[in-house]
Amino acid sequence: MRKALVIVAILAVALSLSLSSLGLTAARKERVVFWSFAANNIVEWKEREADIEKKFNIDLLIEHVAEQAFVQKLQAAMMDGSGPDIIEWRIEQNQVLSSDPKRCLVIPLDKYVNKSEVFKKVNKGRVAWCTYGGKVLGLPHDMHPVVLIYNDKLWKDVGVDLAKIETWDEFFEAAKKLCAEKKDGKPVHYALPYDQGGLGATMWMIWQQTGAQIMDKNGKPTFDNPAFKEFVQKWLGWIDLGVMCAWDWGNFAAQLNNGTLASYTSPDWWISQVNEASKNWPFKVRPLPYYKKGGPRTSSWGGSFMAIPKTSAKKADKLYPIMEYMQYDESAIKARWETGGMLPPFAGVWDDPIFKKPDPRFGGQKLGELLTTLAREMPSVNSGDIFWDAVFTDFNTQFPEMAAKKISVEAGLKAAQDAAMKRYNDLMKKK
Repeated sequence: MRKALVIVAILAVALSLSLSSLGLTAARKERVVFWSFAANNIVEWKEREADIEKKFNIDLLIEHVAEQAFVQKLQAAMMDGSGPDIIEWRIEQNQVLSSDPKRCLVIPLDKYVNKSEVFKKVNKGRVAWCTYGGKVLGLPHDMHPVVLIYNDKLWKDVGVDLAKIETWDEFFEAAKKLCAEKKDGKPVHYALPYDQGGLGATMWMIWQQTGAQIMDKNGKPTFDNPAFKEFVQKWLGWIDLGVMCAWDWGNFAAQLNNGTLASYTSPDWWISQVNEASKNWPFKVRPLPYYKKGGPRTSSWGGSFMAIPKTSAKKADKLYPIMEYMQYDESAIKARWETGGMLPPFAGVWDDPIFKKPDPRFGGQKLGELLTTLAREMPSVNSGDIFWDAVFTDFNTQFPEMAAKKISVEAGLKAAQDAAMKRYNDLMKKK
């Protein structure tokens, strides 16, 4: 009898352990590894981590990877199979997107975005930056529409109401009055800052308004097209007026505060540079002047996207909804605007009252309402495999030579086009 009881007890313990083991297995969550280069975005992901994990029953591992090492580390991790499931990476000079499946480090998302009701509300002009060879490769995180911020007093002191200026030609003509006052032979006030290295900063933002594409829809370079030539000539003419100063990242806010900068073109993420100056000066905000009347009154600069590396392709059915939720959950992106001032590309929230609040920095103007209005006319830019190298190497190498009058605009654009075409043809041979 005693022996039978011992056996029953042993069996009961074994059964208990077995059930406990099964329970642990059932409770174990799938780990999803997420890499981001953007420390400011990671703040949001950490705050939402518990919500995301609960919604998708996952263990979300959020890792901050240094921007300078991101691509190299991603490539190495993918080689040994230890890479992330989802990445968040920069749009500009991204080095991971390609129309060539062999060179692209992430998977196309068309299977998912074509069926998604959420994605239908994501601005197509913004998606264009993540589209290569007609395939959507990433989900954009932000909209980054560009506006013109200006010191109303400095402009009105020289008889210019900048709110009434319609075109960039009118703006630069009026800038002559602003910059007429000199000290030590230089203007006391400047109309705009600009990147002297070429197609970047202010030139980059205004160029997008022109519609002068530098790539066709197949990613083939077109630097020598007449519209782009016209823009470069016009831009160099504006530089020669002497009304712009060098873009100084470190002293930008100080230059606004001391009156050196009377205005600047700004995406949403750079508007905060005016915060201190707005306490001392009456600043206003408005759409960009037209390049040509009837064209877009905004553009974009900067930004990031999320994508799924090819090594996680088998899990994409589960990963895509997580990624879409992280980017476009309505309550989260409203909070993103309220805490960081960045407009989401998800148009489904743009009519929300939170975007219609007065902004004290601009005398009560409704900045959010202006940004959502402009976002609807965001121009699309043709990108492609060689786009960033063609811009920052092929064109920008020639730009200082053109600006210094060492070569003609025609010669500079031809050199840029020849270099970009060689880059393009070399790439085509590898496909």
